[in-house]
Amino acid sequence: MINVINRLKRGIKKEIQNQNYENALHLISILANILYETNQYYVDEELESDLSIISKKLKPLLYSKSNSEVILFYDGFGLNSRGLAQIYLKALTKIKHVVYVTDINAKERIPDILSILNKHDAIFLKEKSFTKRIHELSSVITSFSVSSFFFYSVPNDVVGTVVLNAYKGKRYQINLTDHAFWLGARCIDTCIEFRDYGASVSNHYRKINKIVKIPFYPIIDYNKEFEGYPFNSENKKIVFSGGALYKTFGGGNYYYKIVDYILGHHRDVVFWYAGNGDRRKMDRIIAKYPQRVYVTGERNDLFQVLCHCYFYLSTYPICGGLMFQYAAAAGKVPVTLKFDSISDGFLINQERLGIEYCSFKEVIKEIDRLIENEEYALHRGNAVRNSIICEEDFNSEISKLFSDSSFSYDINYSRIDTSSFRKTYKDRNNARVINELLVKKDGFVVFKYCPVRYFCGCISKMLKRIIRKIKR
Repeated sequence: MINVINRLKRGIKKEIQNQNYENALHLISILANILYETNQYYVDEELESDLSIISKKLKPLLYSKSNSEVILFYDGFGLNSRGLAQIYLKALTKIKHVVYVTDINAKERIPDILSILNKHDAIFLKEKSFTKRIHELSSVITSFSVSSFFFYSVPNDVVGTVVLNAYKGKRYQINLTDHAFWLGARCIDTCIEFRDYGASVSNHYRKINKIVKIPFYPIIDYNKEFEGYPFNSENKKIVFSGGALYKTFGGGNYYYKIVDYILGHHRDVVFWYAGNGDRRKMDRIIAKYPQRVYVTGERNDLFQVLCHCYFYLSTYPICGGLMFQYAAAAGKVPVTLKFDSISDGFLINQERLGIEYCSFKEVIKEIDRLIENEEYALHRGNAVRNSIICEEDFNSEISKLFSDSSFSYDINYSRIDTSSFRKTYKDRNNARVINELLVKKDGFVVFKYCPVRYFCGCISKMLKRIIRKIKR
């Protein structure tokens, strides 16, 4: 992997020297995505410097004036309900006039976000090239006299980061990806974290000084009806789990050992997993326990699903923070085998809730008790309901970003050793995976600097498509 990183970095320098900024940005985006997927460190000073240099060369902003009542919310994800966009927009639209910016392809898939914006502005970026899009975004800032820039985006966003390097107003990063690498650590003024873990990583590893902590809450439609089980649930106890399946890979295969234990020792349990990804390990469990294990896609009625299960089993070694919160809101215990500090801080006073267990023996002991004692399960579920910040308190914290008020949540900057967590990424990524990550649209510039690996990546992706077609 080091060889690939160095080749791409040399390519970036050469493209900048030749004033081929589009090619340089393409290489930075590709490399940043590799660094995110492999997650061996959290900030790359060379890439941050390259973005700054390109920003100075492109001069995207000839800044003149700003309106203190107008802020820009840059959404690089463009997703309707996943993540934090909705709760931030609900808060910000009550305080300032919001100019929401995202990709044109997201327009049809964000009805709830557009509903929240209502009388505010929604701008959709149409340009395809990085350099043209940078100028397109800059023109929005100038046209609306934006005074604050809220950056909420994917880890390899080169458009927002180049513009941020040139922007002279207040710059906020909403750190959704607190556990992994991302671009932009050197072009923000304030990093908004949702837990101590992310704050500590940003402070110790990313060397970011100005950090505030604002816990988040899940967006829940309490009026939505439960869409039903994908199986016959009569006389069954449902154990639910979910998220991207890669979160269950590694860590000594303990996630699947737990699932196997549950099904082997509790014949009245049906295990339900909602999520996408590589199903090979899950398919082995399905084959061992026919008609007792079900895998579905992501559910739009997630809160209602959790209300209809017995408890929630967290993924391992990587757990999902939003799933913690949905489970808690539904009054279901998010039973968690603790890998390291990565699972900390998703709930308020989480360390007092007793939902994390340090060994396989401890976690199955708790699972046995939850399954066998319904009264105990109800009691434990009720205890976690109040561990989420409410919408009013969240909005109050957001308003403090525009005043001199002190924030309600102190940060514990304990030094976190992330080596074991980063090793799980290293173990599941190999040369084939890296090669495939190199292959993107308009890939000629990558081919220039990594021809053999790019070619191997193309072959690997093509073989995957062929195999999928054969399986159909």
